[in-house]
Amino acid sequence: MATPCLRSASSVPNAAYLGVSLKSNMIIKFLKMLLIVFAFASPALASGEVGALHLNPLHIELPATWVIDGSRSPIEGRGPNGEKMLITVMRLQDGAVSKSADEIARGFANAEMKRLGSEDGQIVIREVSPLPVSEGKAGYSMASQSSSFFGGKTYFIQYLLASSRAVIFFTIEGRGEAEPMMLEFDKYLESQRWDAEG
Repeated sequence: MATPCLRSASSVPNAAYLGVSLKSNMIIKFLKMLLIVFAFASPALASGEVGALHLNPLHIELPATWVIDGSRSPIEGRGPNGEKMLITVMRLQDGAVSKSADEIARGFANAEMKRLGSEDGQIVIREVSPLPVSEGKAGYSMASQSSSFFGGKTYFIQYLLASSRAVIFFTIEGRGEAEPMMLEFDKYLESQRWDAEG
């Protein structure tokens, strides 16, 4: 599993590293805009815990078949079938005015997630939809797929979980149908636990 890591808020990922798809570049542009209110944070990821992903203030259980590299920003995950996951954790900057979790998440979901999930000829499989979360938190998801240049299908799935103090944005990309991976990740996110101060 990953080793503990902290990076400065100015360490915005570069497009050459990501290279996952054109979407990654667009995600980076949007995340740079969020730096006005939120600071990027590479949270300490506990090592040695099989299947535990600690994104303080959020904790999620993933199968041990996923390899998470917490030394990168954004955090990078690799699934057993070549899936690629990017996780960006942003925390409210000191002195910034806090908004409700739903206000933060809804704005991002209805603007950026919707835009990212519906461009480049993608077919939307799941429109922006709310996720079940604990009281005072908010979550949204969206999934789309397209035909691959090399044949077959590729998917792009987004999840956003938010509190009034933190935003955690997941993207999952891979080959195949979107629906099976989306249903799998929905189950993983049901395991979410938030720290009391999260």
